[in-house]
Amino acid sequence: NKLAIDSRGTTLPNSKSQSKPAKDGDNVYTTLDTRTQTYLETLMNKAQETYKPKSMTAVLMNAKTGEIIAASQRPTFNPQTGEGLNDMWRNILLEDTYEPGSIMKILTMAAAINSGNYNANATFKSGSYQIDGQRINDWNTTGWGDITYREGFIRSSNVGMAKLEQAMGEKTWLNYIKKFGLLKSTNAGLGNEAAGSIEYKYPIEQANTAFGQGVNVTVFQMLQAMSAVANNGKMVKPYLVSKVVDPNNGKTVFSQSPTVVGKPIRSSTAKEVREMMQDVVTDKDGTGTAYKIDGYDVGVKTGTAQIANENGTGYLSGETNYLFSVAGMAPINDPKYILYITMKQPKTFADQGETGMLASIFDPLMKRVLDEANDSNDEKAQTSVPDVKGMSPKEASEEMTQSDLVPAVIGEGKKVVKQSQTAGTSMLTGERVILVTNGTLTMPDITGWSRLDVMKLSELTGIDLDIQGNGYVTKQSVAPGEKLSKQTKLTVELK
Repeated sequence: NKLAIDSRGTTLPNSKSQSKPAKDGDNVYTTLDTRTQTYLETLMNKAQETYKPKSMTAVLMNAKTGEIIAASQRPTFNPQTGEGLNDMWRNILLEDTYEPGSIMKILTMAAAINSGNYNANATFKSGSYQIDGQRINDWNTTGWGDITYREGFIRSSNVGMAKLEQAMGEKTWLNYIKKFGLLKSTNAGLGNEAAGSIEYKYPIEQANTAFGQGVNVTVFQMLQAMSAVANNGKMVKPYLVSKVVDPNNGKTVFSQSPTVVGKPIRSSTAKEVREMMQDVVTDKDGTGTAYKIDGYDVGVKTGTAQIANENGTGYLSGETNYLFSVAGMAPINDPKYILYITMKQPKTFADQGETGMLASIFDPLMKRVLDEANDSNDEKAQTSVPDVKGMSPKEASEEMTQSDLVPAVIGEGKKVVKQSQTAGTSMLTGERVILVTNGTLTMPDITGWSRLDVMKLSELTGIDLDIQGNGYVTKQSVAPGEKLSKQTKLTVELK
């Protein structure tokens, strides 16, 4: 409707409204897997609550096709309610750039091998290295003595990567940076995408980029670059929208399919780098031992990147003032998936350490999709529900997590008195089990819960329930943390 108004927005007397019938917009089909996406959101919510990072991203991509299977970020906002919109409205997976830190070493090692500047038998002195009077230090400043470059990759040595950059030379290394698709948009078609930048004038700056400093990237750029390593040299473009259809005539007005955007390295190079990534997990000196997943061969590279001061005069200090990250591929011999997680400036490690912090998202999500892909009959992976009644909430939650189930603790008591699924029954991995304690019952955050989960909550607590819509919970009438009683009425909206 359109009415005549004055400069203050007041409707003028006797003005007539003009109506124009609404027209349905196009239908957008994404590559996201609903169930995997919901599970990722659950893991992200838990990590946000536990570690309270300034920001966080996680993307699971099909290594062969570039299809985004699940993607999430924090801060975020609720598109239905608008909650959080003032804190974060942009897509930080594409619009924000950052220094990737040691994840960059995947590309450095690949470039060195592919350009003929890697010698498997050569060693270097670790710990520190001077270039033009400026010092590059390993995270272990005393070093590990003389080690091979493969050992340098496993231990995440900055010195080793700087020496490989020096061996390649500035032109060759910059050429590979560009071959891997950095410094330009991936053209994902999802809005205002950043291109990235680099500081590359002086030898020290050139060496710094070999371990991910002085070069700014986006999450999508790194996923695209890593696909070359996962996909035997073929680099595929990440994409999230598969097609757009006009509902008025059923015609497809836009579509995307897997696109190879380059082949920066040979298949043999990709395989050698993947073997090193596996060593990061399996070697006793590897920085990624927290990412072992029973039954699967996984390869990762960890990262702890410094964060530049806002005034551009150096880097922040303090044990949590970093961008912590992990990039992984599995199964490592022929990867189906790439999972990349970043967490910026957590307020606490919650006694888990930086790798345990990221493993809380990486391990369960990667195990779940591998389990599902490994089932030749396309049946979802099953698990048996443990008996946790009588345990403390912490013990019970750990028991459920070990069984690949998602615990949701209700109440402030010291022991679990009820569980939503009977012990010994089979459930799909990644499903939610509600645990009720003997203390005062309080409302949990049920965003992303299924209809069945909410119904179980009602049965266990005795609250009155009104469910509106279909899908997963987007809005709840009782705020998280409010006390529950049998007089409580909970209205939830599902979409």
